[in-house]
Order: sequence, then structure tokens, then C-alpha cells
Amino acid sequence: MFTTSDRLGGMPGQKVALRGWLAARQDRGRLVFVTLRDGQGQVQLVASKQQLGEEELIALRHAPLESALRVWGTVGSVPGGDTVELQLERVEILPSADGFPIGRKEHGPEFLMEQRHLWLRSPRQAAIMRVRSSLEQACCSFLHSEGFFRFDAPLMTPTACEGTTELFELDYFGLPAYLSQSAQLYSEAGIAALEKVYSFGPCFRAEKSNTRRHLTEFWGVEPEMAWVEAEENMRFQERFIRAILAAVAEERADDLRLLEQDPAKLMLPAGGFEVLLYGEALRRLAGKGRVLSWGKDLSVEDEEALSADFDRPFFIYKYPVQCRAFYIEPDARQPELALSSDCLMHGGFGEIITGGQRAADADFLLARIREHGLDETVFSWYLDLRRYGGVPHSGFGMGIERMLRWICGLHHIRETIPFARTPQRCRP
Repeated sequence: MFTTSDRLGGMPGQKVALRGWLAARQDRGRLVFVTLRDGQGQVQLVASKQQLGEEELIALRHAPLESALRVWGTVGSVPGGDTVELQLERVEILPSADGFPIGRKEHGPEFLMEQRHLWLRSPRQAAIMRVRSSLEQACCSFLHSEGFFRFDAPLMTPTACEGTTELFELDYFGLPAYLSQSAQLYSEAGIAALEKVYSFGPCFRAEKSNTRRHLTEFWGVEPEMAWVEAEENMRFQERFIRAILAAVAEERADDLRLLEQDPAKLMLPAGGFEVLLYGEALRRLAGKGRVLSWGKDLSVEDEEALSADFDRPFFIYKYPVQCRAFYIEPDARQPELALSSDCLMHGGFGEIITGGQRAADADFLLARIREHGLDETVFSWYLDLRRYGGVPHSGFGMGIERMLRWICGLHHIRETIPFARTPQRCRP
């Protein structure tokens, strides 16, 4: 029975079997030290002629880096430390090519992205992927515990959420179709059946944004709730963020430390997330020398400047209708304002969630569709949701990659997804 590297600390003196890949090797003459990497981490193997035998020791000395191994031995302690190692008694080396292209020297990001299929094996990249997996599971587990049903939306649609200028267009048997930029519109159909639903899957944006925070293909979690208005929606987002960060901190503390991140930073301070009205956000930005005319959306730099002043996530609320999507409900008392919010992560990071209350009145929604120059016939089914039993409802969307970038303290978003897609890259 094979075990994994992370379990060896509780197995001193036991005979075990491991399997993994040869990540590093040091030949010390009588002893050969090997770093074995598996899906849970790394462990040191110690090989000697006395225990392993001459033939297998020679084979281990000459095995190419990244060779796949099966090994058997006894768990022991590393002298002078609290970690463990495996004293080898048998090794099986599977065939592998020599000349692994990623070495110890510094490689540039373009080279590493070309070798992404191999770069993923590095301890740092593997740790990021484990944190990503835990983050995704935390999102789904929390929503399930809150009574949400997963609701899978199509990835090919005839409908654009916010216009077609930033969508990848397809020829769908002679008809125009698009890769979906959001599951939201379809999830709004789901709430009349299930009340609380969420989608989880890939989203596509054909915007040529060459920044540290944009991908053309990313994964999003998008809850949608019937009978929920904008401010309750923000309160739910706060509970959601606190829950998923706490779950990741608990499950991935070792990986976070490997990434030089303190798991404690994910345990947010007590107290509610502050709600900053759009007008107040403009005044704060002006005080920082960033003057923005009313009605303009905030730039990445604006968001980063604002978030530098906070020690926890916060909301910017009631954006002008003119800079929000067509489906957002206006404020009844100030119809020039939308019941829409962005949640920004603190510490100079910026927007992590966009959400809001959806328009509930069919006539208003139709007027907005026409105002945005959209084809109302394509949205006839969406208008039906208001005509037949429409209710106040709200939702939000969070990109997994952006949240993961904040959690792991990454400079660039390209490391947050197994294979990044950007305007310059569609391979490997």
C-alpha cells in the first residue's frame, strides 16, 4: 500500500512505500540524497549501498531528473530537525528522458509559460494549485451549506450580458453565438425554480487587457438569490468571503507558508465591511490627487489607491446607472444611481466581486435593452422572467483567479490557473 509524503510525520520507524518524481539529487559518495516529489509535497530519501544494493544505487545516481519512482524504506528523523526522511531499501525507476528543460537557474516568465506543462511541477506552482483547489471547494461547500443549488449554464450562448464587443464570437451552424462571459442571466431563470442557485465554471472575455489581473479565460463562482435586495446581498458577500478565506487558511496553512504568506492574514478582523458610496469614493480619490468626473467607472489604479486605506474588504456602492450593466435595478429615490456594488480587497489590491440587485420590472428592463442598443428579440426569454412571477433578486460574481492572486500574494494572475489564456497566449 503506497502512502504520501505528508503522512510520514506520523509514521516513525514504519516501513512504507511511496511513489513520485525525482525532483533533486545530491551525491555524497557513500550516500545519495534524493528529493522525491508527490502530489502532497516533498520528502528526502537516503540511499546507501548497504541498504539498497550496488545495482540500484548506481541506477538512482544516473536516473534523469523528473524520473518517476516507486520506493520502499523505513521512516526516520532528519538529524537535528523535526522533519522525516526515508531510508531506502528498494527503488524502482520508470523510464524517462534526460535533459529536463527547467533547471535551477533563473528563467524568464515567457520561457516558463512556454514550459507551463512542466513548470506546474515546481513546489511553488504545485502549492498554488493546491490552494486553488481548496478555494474552489470552499466556495461550493459554503454555498451548499447555505441552501444553494448548483445550476450549470451553457458556455455557448446567443446572448451577451453586457454587449458583444468583448466576446468571442462563434459560427453556430450559420447563426451567431458567443462564448459566455457570465452565467448570470441563465441563473436568473434558475431562481424562480430553486430560489438560491450558483454557477461555477469558465467565463470568457475578449478584451485586449495586458495587465497583471486580466485573463481571457477565467473561472467564476456566481450566486443568484430570489427575494434578496442589494444591501442584504452585500451582507451575504461578507459572510461568503470570511467563510472561504477561513477554510483555505485552515486547510492550506503549510502551502501558504511555502508561498511566504501568513495564513493569519486570511482571518479577517472583526466588524462589518465598510460600505463606501460612489460619491464618497470620488472625494477620497480627489484627496489622493486622482480626480475623476462623476459618472466614470473606477480604474484599476483608482481601486488600488482606495483599498490601500483599509484593513479588510470593503464595498463601493451605488454607482451611476450609466457605468453599470443594463440589467441593474436603479435606486427608487435616486434613479440616476444603480443598486450595484463592487467589493474590493484591502491592502492596495482592488476589486474582487461585482454584484447588485437585478431589475425586476419588464418595461424598465426593455427600455434599458433598447438604450444599450441590444437586440430585444434575443432577450425575449430574459424579459419573460419578469413577466411571469418576477421578484426582487440579487447576485454577484467572483473570479477564482483574482481571489487566489490575493490569497497567495502573487504579482501576476497568470500563475493562478493551470494554463493561462491571455491576448498573447493560447498555448500550451
